[in-house]
Amino acid sequence: MSTVLIIMILFVMIIFSVRRSIARLSSGCSGASGQPYIPRVRVTDRKPSHYPYHKLLKVEGMFCGNSAVCVENALNSISGAWARANLWKEEVTLYIKQDMDDAIFRLAVRDAGYIVRSIQETR
Repeated sequence: MSTVLIIMILFVMIIFSVRRSIARLSSGCSGASGQPYIPRVRVTDRKPSHYPYHKLLKVEGMFCGNSAVCVENALNSISGAWARANLWKEEVTLYIKQDMDDAIFRLAVRDAGYIVRSIQETR
């Protein structure tokens, strides 16, 4: 019985590893896309106190610095939004000047090729 349980656990781990590897290869990280540098979409107003609404987005698929820049660029392109990605935590802190529907952010991230797993209001 314990052997079956161990085999099942190993099988699940292998599935997650393969899935993550496939996502990494298809995400267009700097090594795969041949594009070593992606220019950033700069936000002119970078004072957090000017953004009364804050959200934390858990984003799946950010595997390299270029991935984080792509996600930031997608969100920074939204008027009144300023995004800062944390690659290692696979999350984005989003500062917004007015309350917006979460679907706007999900769509922008999806169009960039990534998946928003959750969105939380912060502060």
